Amino acid sequence: MLYLFAFIVSLVITMVLIPPLIKYASVIGAIDIPDERKVHKTAIARVGGIAMVVGSVVSMVFWLEFDKQVIGLLGGFLILLFFGIWDDRANLNYRIKFFGQLLAVLVVVVVGEVVVSVVPFLDDSLPAWAAIPFTVFALVGITNAINLSDGLDGLAGGTTLLSLCVIALLAYQSDGMNVVLIAMAVCGSIFGFLRYNTYPARLFMGDTGSQFLGFAAGVLAIILTQESNTAVSPVLPLIILGLPILDTMAVMVQRIYEHRSPFSPDKNHIHHKLLAIGLDHYEAVLMIYIVQSVLVVSAYLLKYESDLLLLFSYLMFSFIVLTLFQWSKRFNWKFHEANIKTDPFLKRKVKWLVSSGILTVGPHLLLKLGVTIILLLSVMLPDVDLNQNIAILSSALLAFFIVSFLISKGQVTIFEKAVVYIVCVLSVYLLQNSTIIISEYYEVLNYFFVILAIGFALKIRFSHDSALQLTPLDFLVVSLVIVVPNIPDMGFGNEHIGEMAIKLIVMFYAAEAVLNSVSGKWDLIRAGIISTLVVAMLRGF
Repeated sequence: MLYLFAFIVSLVITMVLIPPLIKYASVIGAIDIPDERKVHKTAIARVGGIAMVVGSVVSMVFWLEFDKQVIGLLGGFLILLFFGIWDDRANLNYRIKFFGQLLAVLVVVVVGEVVVSVVPFLDDSLPAWAAIPFTVFALVGITNAINLSDGLDGLAGGTTLLSLCVIALLAYQSDGMNVVLIAMAVCGSIFGFLRYNTYPARLFMGDTGSQFLGFAAGVLAIILTQESNTAVSPVLPLIILGLPILDTMAVMVQRIYEHRSPFSPDKNHIHHKLLAIGLDHYEAVLMIYIVQSVLVVSAYLLKYESDLLLLFSYLMFSFIVLTLFQWSKRFNWKFHEANIKTDPFLKRKVKWLVSSGILTVGPHLLLKLGVTIILLLSVMLPDVDLNQNIAILSSALLAFFIVSFLISKGQVTIFEKAVVYIVCVLSVYLLQNSTIIISEYYEVLNYFFVILAIGFALKIRFSHDSALQLTPLDFLVVSLVIVVPNIPDMGFGNEHIGEMAIKLIVMFYAAEAVLNSVSGKWDLIRAGIISTLVVAMLRGF
């Protein structure tokens, strides 16, 4: 529970700080002006990193017990905050940025004693004269790698979030409380930031945020493999943080090969190459999220494998990625052009299905009926446990729902949506604990949720509803909610909690799709919500 509190405190502080920081960004002087290297077209505040650092640090100070490691890490964060704000204001020369990074790293290495002493393929630990310089080099490298890879909306935040999640998971399994708590605090700040940074972004994190994330991920990866869970391979951080490392190394090697400074700006990063082969902004970010997800899942599955296998796996991954980009450049392959050559007969049939309403109206009716049936079924089964507490909750929700409906004059408000989501949670919980469902109709219920998921996918694909577009942030949320509860040996205490998480995701998105299409005062979904709450209230009392 402490980890959740750390996450929530950081999330809330970050989200509260961002609006005033955006308002006064011009006063601070942290405004990102577009140029030929950047993909955004208008000036955008780059103050998100300030809110992220403050949110994370406050959460850590509130929940952590201070020791030399925590003091060293907090000192590094504050140094990067100072240099990051300075850089976001004045676009510092890379030498000054490098000095700030070096200073932060030296603080965490010397004060916090965060040192890489166990390295691959060596039986003995590194002596201090070799371990300290190697640690400094590694931490400065990963800090720069995340900083340099921050080129699209949500990119650095999302990829680092995935890395921190697997670090927290591995530390949790080895009782590394501090690592888990710090990782959760930083994850909370990332979620708070991504709320404003998902494409099209309303603000950027700036160098303050990207250096903070790279530094935090690098330090936590070292503590994980060197102290918290020494059974895992020391190569593991290379897999966890592998994509930005590959990106930075490839770009710098190319710059040196072209007789340029390795720190000179260009458009040769992975996200630039994805845009060059025809992916749009949204698709490029989503593709990188998917690749990073594969890496972090691989890191978890291979955590106890040999150093040689892990290193070979990463080298093969790097070879495949670089070869694919080289192949696409050589043959001038474009993503969307490759998809144009679709069977004309199939295209005609799809267009006919869309124009006839089968692929537009049909999925909407399916979702509306499906959600209503699930809600009513959950409270009408004879064996569900509808006690007095649920009846009191239902009474309060019913009153809140009706008042919200009357005040809004038929418009769907955030308060009405909140009631719907709470009722969805209650319904999935009741169904999952129904003896009748579990013993006789469990597969039928699962198939029903699969049909709902298909209906939602069809609505997203063919409805063209601007209010119902998925973002890369949705991918992150869905992935984490589905994957984490289904990880073996996590000790959640309920063998069906993973299935419940998946069903909740389906219900949430299905309900969101239906609510966004409510056109009048009375609708089937509203009638279903009211009926569900009335039945739960009457049966509970």
